[in-house]
This record gives sequence, C-alpha cells and structure tokens, in this order.
Amino acid sequence: MKSKEPRWLGADLTQLARVGSTNQVLRERMRREHVPEGAVVLAREQTAGRGRLGRVWWSPPNQGLYVSVLLYPPRTRQGGILSLLAGVALTDAVEQATGMTPGLKWPNDAVMGGKKYAGILVEGGTEPQPWAIVGMGINVLGTVPEDFPHATTLSQELGKDVDIEGLWRHLAKALEQRYEQWLEDGNAPIIAQWKTVSVTLGYAVEVRTPSGLITGIAEDVSDDGTLWIRQGPDRVPVMSGEVSLRLANGAYAPRT
Repeated sequence: MKSKEPRWLGADLTQLARVGSTNQVLRERMRREHVPEGAVVLAREQTAGRGRLGRVWWSPPNQGLYVSVLLYPPRTRQGGILSLLAGVALTDAVEQATGMTPGLKWPNDAVMGGKKYAGILVEGGTEPQPWAIVGMGINVLGTVPEDFPHATTLSQELGKDVDIEGLWRHLAKALEQRYEQWLEDGNAPIIAQWKTVSVTLGYAVEVRTPSGLITGIAEDVSDDGTLWIRQGPDRVPVMSGEVSLRLANGAYAPRT
C-alpha cells in the first residue's frame, strides 16, 4: 500500500531523547488533559519499555525507534485487531524504507531473518471515551548482543544502516492509512493483509495463555483477530497469549 502524507497522526508530536516508557508518557498526559487523537510520543531510547508479560524491551540509546500513538477507536473491543493493524502498518513502513519484506508473528511480534526486530504493545480503556495507545519498539541500528539470541535489528538484516527518521515518516503515513482503512472497511482487509506476511499460520505452535498451554497447528486468524489452533479434529480459539514457534532444540517448528 502506497502511503500518503499523514494529515492528523503526529500533528501533536512529543520527541524525547530518553524516556522510561513512551506509553506511560501518553497515559500520564491523558490524566492531566484532553489529548487529541493521533498524538505521538517518540523517543530514541527507552529505559522501562515493556513487552508482553511485563518483559523489558532491549533498548540501547540512539539505535532504535520507540513510539506511542493515541487513538480513539469507535469500537469497544479493539485491542486484538489494533495489534494486528499496527503490525501491518509497520510492515508497510519497513518495506518502503528498506525494500525488505518482514514477517509478523501473532499477535504482536515483527520478525526478519527468523528473529524479532520489533514488538507492539496496545493498551486501552473506555473512560472518558474508548481509547487505545499503540506502542512500538523497533530495533533499527547496530547488532544485537549474543545474549539476545532471538532478536535482530533492521540494519543487521539489511547489512547497512537504516535512516531512523525516514522509517518514522513511513510509519506515520502507513499507520494513519491503515487505521482509516479499518474505520471505513472493518477488520477483514487488515486480517487479509496480515495473513500475507504471517509467520504463524501453518506452523506447529505452543501458545501460553492465562488458562494454560495450548499446542497444535496455527490454522487461521478470524476477522476479530482470534487465532485458531487445530488439535486433531478440534479447533481451539485463542484470544490472547504468547506464541512459540521453536522446538526444544531451538529450531523453528515445521509447517504441516
């Protein structure tokens, strides 16, 4: 999807060199005042960035892009689909900025060369109106240390530096366009595009959920963002969880 210049996303922009969490900065501002839709907090270093399950996100100074965007979606159940929407927009931006086509692992990881280069964290609520903060942590420059064996950076995969400012411009355009597409056309186009770059569907997976571990073949993602796991003759829906595609020896699980 060719992106047009953004009209409202990023019009209210706060740029910080170093921050605890861009999501937290937006939440604190929302408690003090009304914040317009499309407000963005952008940082080059996060000291308390979080991923799923409260994990700390690797965030060296001046090597990444850490951004949070405030949205006021008109729907009450938006969290899951917005994670997938943000992943699709990020993929659009990376393709435009680098020419590389990354993949997406359900529900919120962006991967390249079999390793994670970005994570997405969506937080939301309903007061004083439905809101969502879409946070992204993107490893752009440098080489990931060996003690993060499943992580990578865009420049590490491309073999040369990637312009962080240029990547942000592409991301702002793509996110605004994908969000407006969702408002107009609903979930189906976002899900269809997500499937084209999925590195989850068709694989044997383990999914850690609040109710326990689910194993099987990741068969489909429905229009509401639910992941369906095939277990013999049965299909099990998963609304949230952490997907692992790796086998015990560290290799990737095979497709069926």
